[in-house]
Amino acid sequence: MRLKQFLQTTLNPAWYHGHTHKAPFFEGWYYKLVDASGHHRFAIIPGIFLSRTPHAFVQVLDGRSGSAYYHEFKERCFWAAKDRFEVHIGANRFSQTQLNLYIERPRQTIEGELHFHQTTPWPSALTSPGMMGWYAWVPTMECYHGVVSLDHAITGTLTIDGETIDFSGGRGYIEKDWGQSFPAAWIWLQSNHFETQGTCLTGSTAIIPWRRSAFRGFT
Repeated sequence: MRLKQFLQTTLNPAWYHGHTHKAPFFEGWYYKLVDASGHHRFAIIPGIFLSRTPHAFVQVLDGRSGSAYYHEFKERCFWAAKDRFEVHIGANRFSQTQLNLYIERPRQTIEGELHFHQTTPWPSALTSPGMMGWYAWVPTMECYHGVVSLDHAITGTLTIDGETIDFSGGRGYIEKDWGQSFPAAWIWLQSNHFETQGTCLTGSTAIIPWRRSAFRGFT
């Protein structure tokens, strides 16, 4: 059963991989949200840490103000499907086509629902499952990376600290990371705001630990 789950999640990088991993382990999804005007820019990062102090989280980054909030949840508040990309953290829901947020904390409140249309997943094949290529099949990598959607349209609104923001007509992007730890160092860039709608640029380089050495990885 674990082998079957490993094969399925490797061929479907967007899915949750923690069903076949033990601590230490982390997994997180990065949602980039930009409204039609480009004035409101947010990153929503749901995820989980399996460690001596396991917990789930939803991180909220505001690209305009530079503020960052880390909302922590008990591990039992985290749920993930085994046959698709669907994650629940408390009352919050995340998938490739939808995002529902309900956060009511002293530092920040968020409520709303966004839908993603014409998502553009990174192609996955047996010999190259996602942007990791054949490295995705190597079970001893410390960190794995995936792109869930290179570009898509957004509809819906979020009310953040009393301000309702309409993201309809905006653009989005989704990626993720999972494994035991992040690379020793990395540089990452991404943009899908060009004159020709649907154009997306993403790239990264990292120093990746490998047994007792390390190598540079590029995407």
